[in-house]
Amino acid sequence: MEHVLQNINKLNRNLEGVIAVGNEFGAVEALWSQFENVMGKDTEPREDDEAQGQEGREERKGDSEDGAKE
Repeated sequence: MEHVLQNINKLNRNLEGVIAVGNEFGAVEALWSQFENVMGKDTEPREDDEAQGQEGREERKGDSEDGAKE
């Protein structure tokens, strides 16, 4: 019975060590989550940006056609 108790205590100490190492990464995980959220917001195109992009492409296309005619 004493041997079983010693092994359970040893297992408990090992598990506590593993949990402590895992907890050290909590701040890193939070930072990456924040970075992911910020980058995710920038990848979603807004309707205003799309409309401005279309107008800009049309203007450039018109400019290049005028230059070719001259």
